[in-house]
Amino acid sequence: MSFDTRVGLALAVALPLQLLPWAQMTRHHAVLQWSALAIVAVLAIGWAARRFRLPPYVVLAAQLVAVAAATWAGVWLLHGREQVRRLPELPGQGLDFFRDSAAPLFPNPGASLLIVAGVALVAVLADWLAITWERPAWAIAPLVALHLVVALGLTTPTIFSEFVLLAAGIALVLAAASPWGANARPGRRATAWLVVLALTAGAIGLTWVTARFVPTFEPRSASEPLQMSDPSLDLKRNLVQGSDDVVIRYTTDSPGGTYLKLASLPALSAGGFALSDVRVATGRMPAPPGSPPGERRTTRIEVGEFASEWLPVPYAPTSFDAPGEWGFALDTLDVMAMAGPERGTATEGISYEVTSLEVRPDAATIGQAGSGGAPDRELTTSLPNDLPMRVRELAHEVTEAAPTPGAKAQALEAFLRSDRFTYSTAPSTGTGDGLATIDDFLFDSRTGYCEQYAGAMAIMARELGIPTRMAVGFVPGVQEGDAWAVTARDLHTWPELWLEGLGWVAFEPTPSRGDGAPGTGGAEAPPESAAPEPGVEEPTIDPTVPEEPEVPEPTATPVPPAQDVVTNLLPWLVVALVVGLLGLSALLAPRVLRARRRTQRLAGTGDARVDTLSAWEEVREVVGDLRLSWPDGSPRFAAERLVPSLGGDERAAEALRGLAAASERALFDRSENYDLPGTWADEVAAVTAALTAQARAQAQSHQRRNARPRRAARS
Repeated sequence: MSFDTRVGLALAVALPLQLLPWAQMTRHHAVLQWSALAIVAVLAIGWAARRFRLPPYVVLAAQLVAVAAATWAGVWLLHGREQVRRLPELPGQGLDFFRDSAAPLFPNPGASLLIVAGVALVAVLADWLAITWERPAWAIAPLVALHLVVALGLTTPTIFSEFVLLAAGIALVLAAASPWGANARPGRRATAWLVVLALTAGAIGLTWVTARFVPTFEPRSASEPLQMSDPSLDLKRNLVQGSDDVVIRYTTDSPGGTYLKLASLPALSAGGFALSDVRVATGRMPAPPGSPPGERRTTRIEVGEFASEWLPVPYAPTSFDAPGEWGFALDTLDVMAMAGPERGTATEGISYEVTSLEVRPDAATIGQAGSGGAPDRELTTSLPNDLPMRVRELAHEVTEAAPTPGAKAQALEAFLRSDRFTYSTAPSTGTGDGLATIDDFLFDSRTGYCEQYAGAMAIMARELGIPTRMAVGFVPGVQEGDAWAVTARDLHTWPELWLEGLGWVAFEPTPSRGDGAPGTGGAEAPPESAAPEPGVEEPTIDPTVPEEPEVPEPTATPVPPAQDVVTNLLPWLVVALVVGLLGLSALLAPRVLRARRRTQRLAGTGDARVDTLSAWEEVREVVGDLRLSWPDGSPRFAAERLVPSLGGDERAAEALRGLAAASERALFDRSENYDLPGTWADEVAAVTAALTAQARAQAQSHQRRNARPRRAARS
């Protein structure tokens, strides 16, 4: 196997290996898969171009065209045709996205363009250094560059397995470039292994030092897990026994006030919704999940006698400035106290400012939304095996007429806000959102408070395949002049459902607070027939709930379980197949055309003079294919100059001289009595084989000379 083939295959494995840790940097894993394909395409085109002995600048041009094509196709396949039309705007959008976001990144067209193009260009650089310049050790730099993206970009320390991937990639490339095989002496093989190990160790050491001493955004307490309390545990006690004293005051430029979220509860068991393990970061917050469109809002908050390790913030926060040490969950954007003996009372008596993204879709937009692309979909759609069958059946009955996940969510919300259910915090009502409590609420007592309403909607939404989590926080409270006042009785819980293009959408299935206290959307409890939609990402007072549909009463008739919505991959597969075939055709077209010309020249036309000159032209093109110089002068002079390139093959030399003499006569003897044969296929085949064998032998000899260690001159 030739040097460029070995090293090219090694790079095709080593470079994609460095993308595996990138899965921690972005939730959009499809862009990493496409980037790996782009690496392979760039290296394959470089290999094919060298097979045809094209000049290095032509190889580079072909690879750059491949980078552009892979980037264009990636944006189209990953984000749709509309984004392709905006291609000139995407680099700037991607840079803004990177500047305003932190890992893990959510899907973004501009970011995808920059990632695919950047990774593909790194592959071009690695190919150029290792193969074109024949300096495989220099290819360590591109590998290290891909590794450092994770080492410097994550807020968590680099783990051992990531160093293993880097070491494996470096060792693979260096081993592929070393002199192996029968031609390599044992001493040289041992030396090569020592060089591989030394360079690999050196590169790993340099990378470790760089990752250790270059500043990152790693939180100081990232090495120790945080034990967080569930803020929903005392929810009913606060609703029933909480005082009317104001615990939070805030001002905001969001009309109608804003919900203040404490925490997300995505995990579900038979006992109800609960916290899950999350990765915590500090520094710049990432963009809201789903990258929905919205308006920036600023909220200034003063906390009184409310002690918590969770910071009340509007969803979705993009930045905050609060005294103390605070971090945020990368998955949920919940803000939590990071350190200190008084972490459980970190909110008490502090003032801070939050910038958030407010998204307010109308009912029609929600009704048309799907539920694809959710982060942590497995966690937010899982259901306990012991969920009562009648709860499952009810979810399908209520949403039978709804065509989309968004419309199904609206149908569930309207059903729970109907007069079939009664809001009450009486001691006789259940507590929490466990499966038994929700089953009793839906079919027996039909009486409960926010935990039952929200829990029922969340569980039924999961049954329909819609990613769902519970949120705990405060309703907007009561407006007092320019400020809003929130009491302990305003503690609340609501479901958040993932809708494609909108992110986490907060719904409000709880119809009223019963005793006239501030409702879920404003200062007064709304009428039950006009449920206010709390908005997307950040609950609001805008009513977006559609008119209540006619919903049948629960029956015992079994309803088939919901079928998961399967993304139609057929168009993507067809496009990928077409692109692959076009790429393969582009690679094979020169070889196919060359073979066709050879066949036509040697097939014979019946005219001996024409056939002889065609055979001579074929020899001339073979010389060009092998990147040899064609001698000037007559055919016989050219033949004598080419004989040394035949490697001492006497049969081929005789064939070449005979064809040259016939060609010279065909050119200069214009008489009618040209009596030489016109069939020269065997002679051309012999000359071609000898020229090719000698060219390969010279290339291998040149490679061995370059690989031989040079001795220092003695003084």
